[in-house]
Amino acid sequence: MTPKYRGDDNDWLDSEKDRGSHGSGRHAKKAAKPDKAYLVSAEANGTVIEVFPNQCKVLGDGASDEFACTYRKAKLPTADIRERAPVAVGDRVRFERFGNRDGVIDGVCERRNMLARPAPERAQRHVLVANIDLLVIVAACREPVFTPGLVDRFLVAAQAQGIEPVICITKLDLFEAGGEKPWSLYRDVGFTVIETGVKGGTGLEDLRSAIAGKLSVFCGHSGVGKTSLLNALLGTALRTAEVSTSTGKGQHTTTGAYLLTGTQMIDTPGVREFGLLGIKADDLRKYFPEFGGLECEEPDCFHQDEEGCKARELPRYPSYRRMLASLQAGEN
Repeated sequence: MTPKYRGDDNDWLDSEKDRGSHGSGRHAKKAAKPDKAYLVSAEANGTVIEVFPNQCKVLGDGASDEFACTYRKAKLPTADIRERAPVAVGDRVRFERFGNRDGVIDGVCERRNMLARPAPERAQRHVLVANIDLLVIVAACREPVFTPGLVDRFLVAAQAQGIEPVICITKLDLFEAGGEKPWSLYRDVGFTVIETGVKGGTGLEDLRSAIAGKLSVFCGHSGVGKTSLLNALLGTALRTAEVSTSTGKGQHTTTGAYLLTGTQMIDTPGVREFGLLGIKADDLRKYFPEFGGLECEEPDCFHQDEEGCKARELPRYPSYRRMLASLQAGEN
């Protein structure tokens, strides 16, 4: 039987022995003052692989067992900003097992990086994933047509967090030979660009090589072919409607990020927009590598309205100005 979890400031887990035959067991033992510091990595024994309302799924270290976990919130460290959930996919955690499929998290390791955006409602930050090595930014060359806005925002977020970005162009089978490739400019300024076509297998081996041995998250607009791409990489179809016996939730849905079983690939739902968090307007220019070494007339050119600014001549300058205006207006 799964132990009862209250979730208040003095929470503990009641066992059958503690509860006895009467009452809830509150008389059994007074909870000790919790240690709310972040854990060191050696103390973790699992990784969060999917997050649901009020609980998450954890993959235990050294095994293929997955556990539906609740939280001892009084013991979890308080983030510097209100988050949508106590943990995110990719978080390293310490959890205690109860039975074959259940557990409770009572510790979280400090994140080495995160991919986050502004959250709706009362939360201030929605952390999509944490502790990742590679961000695969998926964009289609056709249907929908390639647009740079979201790509540029993901690139800024990745660089700010020290995450390696890769731009993956999909649906190359729809591209007309000799047509213009607007994504080529990213390769010209130093970013990795991989062109793929699922039907013909174009570029799949290059992508497999890029993600090998790295915890990789795949992000992009809806309809860009991300699911088809992941299916091709896996060699099998993703399950989208299976219901977990532990959580009662679909195990592979498009409502949140999740780690694909047996892989180091994290899928995410398609997004319409991606707000930037923790990026100062003054620092935005650092994340446009083509601005480095420009011989503008002003030695510390902000690349805005200065006379003799060379950045105005560059292809991504309009995108930079749009993001800059958003940050200056406090709109992310």
